[in-house]
Amino acid sequence: MILIIGAFVSLIDRSVMPPLIPVIAADFGAPISAIGHSLTVYAVVYAAFQLFWSALAARYGRVRILVISTMLGGLANLATAFTHDAAAYGIARGVSAAAFAATITTVLIYYGETLTIRQRAVATANLAAAIAAGLAAGTVGAGAIAQWFGWRWVYVVIAVISCALALGFTRLQESANDTPERLVPSLRRLAGNRWALVILAFTVTEGVLLIGVYNYLAVALQTTGASVLAAGAATAMFGAAVVIVSQLMKLILDHWATWVLMLLAGISIVSAYTAVAVQISLGTVLTAAILLGVAWACGHTTMQTWMTDAAADSRAIGMSLFSIALFVGASAGAAAGNIAAGTGHFGALFAISAVVSVAYAAASTVTRARYVERE
Repeated sequence: MILIIGAFVSLIDRSVMPPLIPVIAADFGAPISAIGHSLTVYAVVYAAFQLFWSALAARYGRVRILVISTMLGGLANLATAFTHDAAAYGIARGVSAAAFAATITTVLIYYGETLTIRQRAVATANLAAAIAAGLAAGTVGAGAIAQWFGWRWVYVVIAVISCALALGFTRLQESANDTPERLVPSLRRLAGNRWALVILAFTVTEGVLLIGVYNYLAVALQTTGASVLAAGAATAMFGAAVVIVSQLMKLILDHWATWVLMLLAGISIVSAYTAVAVQISLGTVLTAAILLGVAWACGHTTMQTWMTDAAADSRAIGMSLFSIALFVGASAGAAAGNIAAGTGHFGALFAISAVVSVAYAAASTVTRARYVERE
């Protein structure tokens, strides 16, 4: 359970930032864009430190790294609370991103080394729910605390929770990893592992569709005259769908073949982007957000479990590359979304996404059906 809480807190650390940007900018007397750069810093640093933490975890142990990284994240949040200019704030947020970059990947590796593949599927479903809940709680909680007590208290609260969580991690039993992984040998094994490479390719596409392009649903809806509140509320249904579906999945994991989950995820993505390609409205964006949440719960959790099995001999580095692939895809999708936003061609963006989704659905479903689990 404490691993789920760890993932929850790591997502809160990221999700509190967007709603606080205007408040912090006003407090610092800085332009919103100056504080907004912290989001880019956070994303880049988060991706960059994946391999770093995985290499350390392979050498020194998963639990030890979770303790150290979470404590560092708590201290970075405390430092954030005492910043007084945009540069210092961006640096503090970058340090926090570097620290919490260890959490989810290390948790996935720990699952891979301590749970059977069936137990792993349930655990990753719970992890998906924690991530979705963290995103929602961070956004809502940050707004409430900032309004009633001030934005600095948001980071103080995260700091206290993180330090308490780090102490809780010390009670975990270290996972069985008798053969420490080294970076270069692991990369060589992964380079020759065709299943792992295929999964990473799918993960890049998943990042494009479920993170990068998805983030522009709210922007597209606002171009139709919808308010920021309405757009935010509609796209927030993504998280609600993830929580609900990820828990319902526990009822079907023993009865449905894994490739069926990939097929369901693919159909959901195709349907989502087809809907908004035809028309951008509150109803279609709401529907698309729910469908993409279903796809994340069914497809992303399945992909995570699949990678832990396919890269069993290089799991630490493999899961780091998995996270990096997801963020590479997210960056590509965001770049495409930014072009669409600049030209006003959201219909074309979503139509292209629907076409890509068809290929993704077919390829990922067939490939997963052909895969024979190692465990």
